[in-house]
Parts: sequence; C-alpha cells; structure tokens
Amino acid sequence: MIHQHLKKFKTISATKEGITRLGLSEWEDKAHAAAAAVFSRSRRVKNIRDQAGNTFLVNGDGPGPYVVMGSHLDTVPNGGWLDGALGVAAALAAMQKVLRKHRNAPVAVAIWADEEGYRFGNGLWGSRAFAGKVSEQELLLRDWEGTLLAELLAELGLQKKPRRSRETGELVTKFAYKPPIEVAVYAEAHIEQGRQLIDAGKRVGLVTHVSGIRRWRLESMGETNHAGTTPMRERRDALVPIAGMVGRLPQLVRGVTNGVITCGAMGVEPGVANVIPNQAWAIVEHRAPTDRDQDEIARRLKELVATTGPRAPGVGLEMLPIASAPPTPMSEAVTSRFEEICHKAGVESMRMVSMAAHDVMSVAQVAPAGLFFIPSIKGVSHRPDEDSRGEDIKLAGDIMHRWALAELERVL
Repeated sequence: MIHQHLKKFKTISATKEGITRLGLSEWEDKAHAAAAAVFSRSRRVKNIRDQAGNTFLVNGDGPGPYVVMGSHLDTVPNGGWLDGALGVAAALAAMQKVLRKHRNAPVAVAIWADEEGYRFGNGLWGSRAFAGKVSEQELLLRDWEGTLLAELLAELGLQKKPRRSRETGELVTKFAYKPPIEVAVYAEAHIEQGRQLIDAGKRVGLVTHVSGIRRWRLESMGETNHAGTTPMRERRDALVPIAGMVGRLPQLVRGVTNGVITCGAMGVEPGVANVIPNQAWAIVEHRAPTDRDQDEIARRLKELVATTGPRAPGVGLEMLPIASAPPTPMSEAVTSRFEEICHKAGVESMRMVSMAAHDVMSVAQVAPAGLFFIPSIKGVSHRPDEDSRGEDIKLAGDIMHRWALAELERVL
C-alpha cells in the first residue's frame, strides 16, 4: 500500500523534472486531496481541514485524544519524491491496516501544510500553527511576487482578510486558530536526507532530538540610479552590504560543533542590469544541536550585520527574525518503542541527531512525539534523484503500523 500511495503523490507536480508542490498552493491542495481520497468510502474517517491548511484524517467523531501519524506533502522546487511524502504514505498505509482489525481505533493521519516554507521563508508553517507557535507579525511576510501571507491565507479561505488601521494606515492582521483534534502521541517517518545510516550500515535511524533552526531576513535599503552615469563615490547600492556579509557567513560557525549556516535565497530591486539596486535582501538560516550554540551563532550574525561594510551614507541594513524552532528532544518512550520494534524484527538501527527540521519538532511541543529515518541513497535530498530502496520504504510502513498497534494497546 505504501508504494501505491507514493506513486500517486509522484504524479502530482507542477514540473516534469523532479517534484514541485509548493506549500499553500493548488499542487499541495491536490496532494492533500489525493491522500484524503484513500478513506473516501469510509463512513467513520473524517476529513478535516483546519485554519492553517493542514489536513487531518480522523477515525472518530470527538476531539480525541488520538494516536496520530503524519508528515507533509509540499516540496521545494524540483525536489524529490520521498521528502515528506514517505511519512504521509507510511501513515496512510498504517492506518488502513489498523482499521481492518480495529474499526473503532482512535487513530488519525496529520498532513501538515507548508513544511518547507519556500514561498515565505517560514518553515513548519502548519505544524507550528497547530502548536500555537505562529505570530501575527509572521502574516506580514511577503513572497518573491510581493504577495502578503495574510492575503494568501484569506484567498484560500483559511483566515480573514487583513485590514488597515484608520489611525496609522498600517496593515492589521489576526491569526485565528483552534486545533481540531487532541494528540495523545505522534510519530513521523522520514528519509534521512544524509549519509549517516549508509555509512554505518544501518537500516533505521532513531532520532533522539532535532537540531534547532533560526531563520532571518536581512534587508538593505539604498537609492536607485543609472548604473553607467552614477560615479562610484555617489552610489547608494543596497546590494553591497548584503553581498559583503554573505561571503563571511561560514566564519560564524567556526568552533560550533555541528553548527551550519546558509544563505539560500537573495534578491534585489528593481532587478535590472543597468540600474543600481535600491533594495536587497537575503534569507539566512543557522542550525545547531543546542540553544547555547544557536545563541552564539545569532550573536555573531548580529555583530556581522552591525559591522558589515562598505556601507555608503544613506544605506541601511536590518536583521529581521522570520522563524525559529528550538532544539527539540524526542520522546524517549516513543524512541524506545521504535527501537524495540526494530529489535524484534531483526532490523539494525542506531540513535542519531537530525540536523534537518521536521514537523515533529512542533508537535513535540504539545504531545509525546518521535521520529525515525530510513536511508537515503547517496545521502541526497531536495533534488530529483532523491531515492531510497524499495525494501526500506516498505520497512517504514511496517514500523509505523507496528508502532500504532502498540500505542493503541496502551491508550485503549
């Protein structure tokens, strides 16, 4: 069943090369609908869409609590076919098997919206909303086309339209959200997206905690002018301080164990070859296993922003927080149950830290939660050749099914 679900998701893409299903888009909606169709003939399984765009497939009528499994179906542009989708497919297959023998089991599948955060730079959107970790300031973020997140949510029918204050003229946003179900315990399966399992010769990675991630938007304001006739001494080029700073980012994680920093997106306005930019921006994120390490990297970044040059008079540089997820420990009880399942099945596993962020980080703020990995061939992800062995994909579904049964015995 898990392979059947994955093949269906693989056909839903805005591009032919790789998989493109951006969060909060029609393509993500189509994938959510395909997942919900698995239980379209069931009278008990309810299809619930919440105010953040998440989908919950719930076996029951009440608020819970439920044994929940899930992941996300959005991707980066030209991404892989398993990132997120594996977890959803494993959850769907496990729930199908559970309901064959336990018709009234309090079980649910959660399909989180916009985990990648590609459009607005704010990852884990849907799961953070569920955990009460979305700020109203976040709704003022804009994508590369200038679309306001608050406006997009209103267009999708998820939230009310933002309004302008009569006193200040500024946009006023409000994020209304109430979790549709209560989670008793949560599990997520994922591809590793790295090489640790392959290098160690193990088939399953048991995640003990997930590294923290902080994401910032660096903005610079200057003055537009002619690129040919404006002398260098008179320029107010907004890109210069941004470019100078990005080249020095690798220095900020020196001496920080497992610390990484990336600038994965930049832009300028008006974006014309013969016009000096009057606006420039860059998205910078850093990750580390502990809050102490994250604080140190953030301190170094702020110091870099304050001292970056050359900066012409009249050119300003701001550092604005976009999203933050703290280093998150997984439930030892859930991790141990995964470990026990692997041991009984004769499957070699290892405990490890995840340097990639996952929706389980958000859910862990409100309920016991766990995460396990299967190996990624070549250790690659977020690109078209992302893949895992067929037998490992099947194993993910089997582990999820056995875990759900074990948790249901405890809950019931």
